[in-house]
Amino acid sequence: MAKIRETEVRVDEDGHEVGRTEHIIERPKRGGGGFGWGLFFGVILVAGAITLFAFSQGSFQTAGRQADVATQVAQEQVGETVDSTQQALNDNTAPADSQSSDTATN
Repeated sequence: MAKIRETEVRVDEDGHEVGRTEHIIERPKRGGGGFGWGLFFGVILVAGAITLFAFSQGSFQTAGRQADVATQVAQEQVGETVDSTQQALNDNTAPADSQSSDTATN
């Protein structure tokens, strides 16, 4: 810890030293950690405020709703693709059967 030393010199009228007094002053210990904790709580407070604002504006709810709609659309498209593929397979196999039966009867 830092100490400050002060020396007081007393002199008479002729300039001769009459007495000397030393004072030692100790600096008080600073309380540490104020800035670090304040910054930490400040960041937590700002993050909480942003989250609360986004939730109150419906951003999270809208994002969830959009994700559900996208999932539903994707499932419908997959179903349509499967149906189209099945129909195409049925169409390709049907004429081959009728042609072979036609040629067999001729």
